[in-house]
Amino acid sequence: MPAYFDTGFSVRQPMWHGLGTILDDYPADWPEARKLAELEWEPELRPMVEARCGACQHVFTTGDLEAGACGSCLDTAPPVVSLVPGEARVIRNDTGLHLGSVTDAYTPIGHDLMGEVMEALAESSDGTLRFETAGSVREGRNVWALAYLDEPIEVAGDDTATLPFLALLNAHDGGGALKVIPTSVRVVCWNTYRAAELQGERSGQQFTFRHVGDVRDRVEEAKQAIRGVRTAQAEWVELAERLAGFRVDDAAVASFVSSFIPEPVEAIVSDRVRNNIQVARGALSSIINYEPTCDGHRGTALGLVDGAVEYLDHVRAFRSRDTLMNRTLLRPEPMKAKLVELALAAAGAN
Repeated sequence: MPAYFDTGFSVRQPMWHGLGTILDDYPADWPEARKLAELEWEPELRPMVEARCGACQHVFTTGDLEAGACGSCLDTAPPVVSLVPGEARVIRNDTGLHLGSVTDAYTPIGHDLMGEVMEALAESSDGTLRFETAGSVREGRNVWALAYLDEPIEVAGDDTATLPFLALLNAHDGGGALKVIPTSVRVVCWNTYRAAELQGERSGQQFTFRHVGDVRDRVEEAKQAIRGVRTAQAEWVELAERLAGFRVDDAAVASFVSSFIPEPVEAIVSDRVRNNIQVARGALSSIINYEPTCDGHRGTALGLVDGAVEYLDHVRAFRSRDTLMNRTLLRPEPMKAKLVELALAAAGAN
């Protein structure tokens, strides 16, 4: 199944893998979003126990238990059950499914607590937090929610709104923390800008709540997250305004396209690779010159960035639908970090 999808919803548009419930309107709040995403269960901590043979101390396997005898010495006495010091396991409280093995210092951050973090974010915002998607993958080992602040901004020369989004990612298997990742979405084409990526100065801005202690004690951190989103948004607007001020001609567009999709060393370029490069360059040039994506900033360095982001998010081939979701919203996209520098160079600005 694509992306190991379990349950989830999206508003008006299908999710990246084409599964889940499509809603006509946004959920009113997190409790409703949680219900629609089928996240009303919670992760719970349970002691880690083991069964050992009383005769030889062999740790019983499932097969040993089913056979009713030790698989090592064949002793048939009932095994001795005891706690494993320092270890615990996380289960779903609705099905009892084992989600992951952790230390006994681990504190699950459940879906109710995720809602409290959301409320803290909303309290720090003058706008409304709207849930675009939410759901579960890998049998509940990872859950997510994607919400936006109803605080649209516009860059000079473009009447299309850009919205600040928050992606909340939570791992229940011990493999990760609760992360709040800011991104910006230009609504006309669903382009996803990560200000940190576009400036190329950081690997990616995110706010992390580790599974230790009580998240409620760190509500101020959650509020700082929303301030961080605004900071990232303001940084991107400032940068976009600067890019929009540099004009580019046909030669600059061609230079940008060639730099962004370079041809490898001649000696190792096959005809097939060369053809693929030309096709990719043609697709990017077409977006920059003709697609509505670049209407607001065509002929500027920002238009080059708009077109390249559209190409990376929606035209470039992807191996799977979960790969597409990861690179557009959830993980830093290394190629986006190059865009601003290449666009400014093509415009003769550096």
